[in-house]
Amino acid sequence: MNALPATTTDLETARRHMDEWGYCILADVIPPDELAAVKHRFMEQTAGEESRGIAYHLPDKKQLVKFLLNKGQAFIDLLFKQQVRDMIAHVLGPTYLLSSYNGHIAHPGGSTAFHTDQFWMPQPVTPGQSTTVKPGAITRSKNRGRHVGDDTAMNMPAIAPAFVCNAMWMLDDFTPENGATIVVPGSHLSGRQPDHDLDDNANWVAATGHAGSVILFEGRTWHSTGVNCSNDTRIGLTTNFCAPQFRQQENFLLGTSPEVLDSASDDLLNLIGFKPWQGYGGYESYYETVQRGQYALGELSPLEA
Repeated sequence: MNALPATTTDLETARRHMDEWGYCILADVIPPDELAAVKHRFMEQTAGEESRGIAYHLPDKKQLVKFLLNKGQAFIDLLFKQQVRDMIAHVLGPTYLLSSYNGHIAHPGGSTAFHTDQFWMPQPVTPGQSTTVKPGAITRSKNRGRHVGDDTAMNMPAIAPAFVCNAMWMLDDFTPENGATIVVPGSHLSGRQPDHDLDDNANWVAATGHAGSVILFEGRTWHSTGVNCSNDTRIGLTTNFCAPQFRQQENFLLGTSPEVLDSASDDLLNLIGFKPWQGYGGYESYYETVQRGQYALGELSPLEA
């Protein structure tokens, strides 16, 4: 067995870690000056939402700052770090979408919530085998974090590929003490979802690194926010990416502000879903790109002679 992933700046090493363990940690992705600017903008935004009474505080001591695409150019710039994009492409292929972009603040205390980022994926079946849960019946409570079938680990005849890849940007040092993301190395090849009652001792390890690093984990990898045992908050930003066949977590077509769209590059517009893919996402004659304010034809009658 090879050593578990440590931080690296070498993409070939990172690809090998991703394939073998389901995650990798890229070091020094955000230079110090840029890191300071990103964190300053994040803290300003957080304070602004707090002062207006619209902050998202969750029961597990986590605070979310949602839809960062609208909340500063500093956040948009992170989406174009080439080494991160190369790793996303390694997992998902050359075409993918930004699915969500949120800030995560781990306050002291908290609890774990074991999951994968593609909990919605139906279990693969063999010919003649019935589908345990129909795709449209899957919910977070029914399928996320459950052994499907009984209370024992399942020997899966086949597993689904990764359709999701997540990049967690470390704005602070991630340590075991302050609630660094925890993962189960190799769990991406188990073919099942983790269960809190059954998998508490499943070799969970903290993915640690210095501020400015990025942990990437593919959609099948078991993970959770760690418990923050320190006296300080710990901040990370998550950019979740998905294959182009799937609905995004955040509706960028409707939610992105006009100001962001007016200055958006073609790459950004494609990344958030304005470019249809293989016949999906277009309408009428708009199959190259779509725009707000462009609608499909309505009711017509023949033109009079």
